[in-house]
Amino acid sequence: MSKRNVRRKKGVRDTIVRFAIVRHGLTQANVERRYISYTDDSILPQASEELGPLRRALAHPAPILYTSDMRRCRETIAYLRPRDSREASVDTRLREYDFGMWEGLTYNDLKEEPQYRKWLDDMSSVQPPRGEPWQSFCTRTAHVWWEILRNARAQIRTVPEQSGVARTQNRPLRTSRNRKARIRTDRFVQGASGRMARPDVLVVTHGGIVRRLHTLAFPRKSFWEAAAPIGGGVMITAKRCARKWVFLRAERFPSL
Repeated sequence: MSKRNVRRKKGVRDTIVRFAIVRHGLTQANVERRYISYTDDSILPQASEELGPLRRALAHPAPILYTSDMRRCRETIAYLRPRDSREASVDTRLREYDFGMWEGLTYNDLKEEPQYRKWLDDMSSVQPPRGEPWQSFCTRTAHVWWEILRNARAQIRTVPEQSGVARTQNRPLRTSRNRKARIRTDRFVQGASGRMARPDVLVVTHGGIVRRLHTLAFPRKSFWEAAAPIGGGVMITAKRCARKWVFLRAERFPSL
């Protein structure tokens, strides 16, 4: 009997894994439409109103957690996941693109500057003064995405079918509580557009990073097309096959 037939007989299937890549809550700089990367702003008190649907969507079950080290992201994940946010992996590679000398400025402040206008037309070949080269941004975000995928592969495993239903679950996470989190693929978020399954992996980060991770999963999507609303993001559904990931679809998250 071939290995392929043995796998089918045991009921082992490719695993569906859902990644929620979300943008932090509202800050004063967002209200003023300023470019910020390394400015360590807090979210505003009214951010909780916008984050409410997202918090309900993430109530259960406990996903694998990641966050940027910036205050606005750490405060967001603390609001979204009050019981286990301290267990999130904090990664500096999830920081926003570094705007250099344009930090804290607005479009109106910069619109007459030739270098800024060129940057808007082609970010890959023009960088802000003392800002981050586009290739460096691409490299660090690719590395953190690969690590998230690798950890998801290691921590989420398929268990044999029972009563004709394939299930997935987490392996024990390396956390201070060392608790065993389970993924239930039959739990859904109810929204106006229908039901959306809850995520297995949550990443709280910045607008530019949401766009970038979206385009890493779906290269045909342009950076500017991959919009990331404040307090929302994208749910990426992927199939974890034996040796690779197959990205199936991306949807706005939460479904409102």
